[in-house]
Amino acid sequence: MSKISYYFYYWIKYSLLFFLFLPLISVTQNWSNSSNFIGDGRHHPITFSNDNYGFVVSGSYLTDMFKYDKFNDTWTQLQDFPSSGRGYGYAVSIGDKAYVGFGSTNNGSFPTDWWEYDMSNDIWTQKSSFIGDGRNHPAMVLVNNKIYVGCGSNDNGDLSDWWEYDINLDIWTSKNNFIGNDRHHPYYFSLGDYAYVGFGHGSMVGPGSNPSSNAYIYNDFYRYDPINDSWLQLTDFPSEARVAGTQFSYNGKGYILSGDGDDHEPLDFGEFWEYTPANDSWIQLPSHPGGAIWAPGSFIIGCDAYFLLGQDNNYNFPSLPVSLFKYKLDQSCGCMDSLAYNFSNISVTDDGSCCYISGCTDPLSYNFDPTACFDDGNCVSAVLGCMNPIASNYNSNANVTSFNGGALDNNIGSGAYFYNDQHLIFDSYDNCLIKSCDVYLENSTSLTFELRNNNGIVIDDTTIFVFSGKQNIILNFDVPISTNLQLGVSNNSGLYRNATGADFPYNIAGMINITGSSASNPLYYYFFYNIQVESICLNTTNINNIINPEKSVLRTTNVLGSVIKKQYNSLFFDFYNDGTVEKKIIIE
Repeated sequence: MSKISYYFYYWIKYSLLFFLFLPLISVTQNWSNSSNFIGDGRHHPITFSNDNYGFVVSGSYLTDMFKYDKFNDTWTQLQDFPSSGRGYGYAVSIGDKAYVGFGSTNNGSFPTDWWEYDMSNDIWTQKSSFIGDGRNHPAMVLVNNKIYVGCGSNDNGDLSDWWEYDINLDIWTSKNNFIGNDRHHPYYFSLGDYAYVGFGHGSMVGPGSNPSSNAYIYNDFYRYDPINDSWLQLTDFPSEARVAGTQFSYNGKGYILSGDGDDHEPLDFGEFWEYTPANDSWIQLPSHPGGAIWAPGSFIIGCDAYFLLGQDNNYNFPSLPVSLFKYKLDQSCGCMDSLAYNFSNISVTDDGSCCYISGCTDPLSYNFDPTACFDDGNCVSAVLGCMNPIASNYNSNANVTSFNGGALDNNIGSGAYFYNDQHLIFDSYDNCLIKSCDVYLENSTSLTFELRNNNGIVIDDTTIFVFSGKQNIILNFDVPISTNLQLGVSNNSGLYRNATGADFPYNIAGMINITGSSASNPLYYYFFYNIQVESICLNTTNINNIINPEKSVLRTTNVLGSVIKKQYNSLFFDFYNDGTVEKKIIIE
């Protein structure tokens, strides 16, 4: 196949794939990945933010605390929360101050302590304790410099009481009860002079309850007027009842995101809805990547919403994802520097995203530039093969002799450490070497990694002591030309695998193609990440009838591999009969 035909083939192939999957791409096109959370995964994280940073406190009865820097896309661990480890707690923020409390401890108590956190100076100050009963996952809403807390649950069951905290006076006051059914884990947010509360999980039949389920999940929705201390029932939510998601408000609109449905099982997707108070209406926005998450967190920085943590209950083994996803809420935010590659002439607020380095941003391309933040449209597909012209398997189209592929890391979706044996399945189009890969292990131990044929018979293996965490391991597996080969482990003891996010096939530069895994669910990806594959050159020394042993040029090519005549002032490569290659330029 000529180089032109080769590139045309792959252009057609991947263009067809693009159009086939266009509906899927459009679902999540407004979501993007940011740097993973650096602490342990957790459900019910306490999350809040100011203009520059997002914060995560506690969750899953922990005491640790972390700060996210939007402009550098980095996480930093801060001092621990100064009280008992907390689960099912919440916070609200105003300016550089956050107010944190409620939830429960791992010994079953419901603390009533109340804390103020100074985000600029990393200082905690204890305030007046809540004067009502402690509780798990209440509603907590900030309206006009006062905080309103109510509903939730404790050992006495679900609650409907409603309380006001005056920030300036540091005083708690009882207000008129919530008028809907008692409930816990509602969705809530504030808009203008009102608090909005609805949905959640109660103990009796109510609006939106699924008659086929014993879980009483609601879809009713209410507005609280602090000035008149009064409640108003609004139009019921126009879709499935839900509970245990996350929420926020931005620019006069309210948002609810992810959670469980009316049977207290995960929603079919990570649904994202926007509420407009002017006409009491909802519209659905693109779902977040992956499956719906129970008890996640969120925060707002600038025009972007960030979604993270929680528990993924979509599969038999619940997992605690650490991915951080970002969604741009307002297109008027963007880069306002006309010298940047991503300058936006419609932006009225600079969001710090200006990019000044262009290049290929596709990590699976031959000319990937890790420093580039703006794609210049000139990515070149990597073609892995033997580049020695005297080898019997010389590939004139090859532009790399080693390349990495598969899932590059475990950020593709949620997952967990796994203690059973599964494997990846792949085809090999030429003799090659699986040189190395990255693995993630829960506890340090010795593991035997195996290359097997399509009948599961081991054709190569190696035993390695692997440390906990992420590690690059050397495999050096000789891979034959074959189909349905298996890459697995004989004695798995806690390797990480993704339960969502796999996107088969993973073609590694045309040399091997990972077509799936041994699991029945196509979203699972097992154990082997960032797989390094090397080409093998065959019969490089078995050359007969050498008439002239002196070194001579076999051919000259440009940087794209096309055979050319030597030209002045242009880079070219000379390929010699002894297998060497020299890069040259002739200056006129």
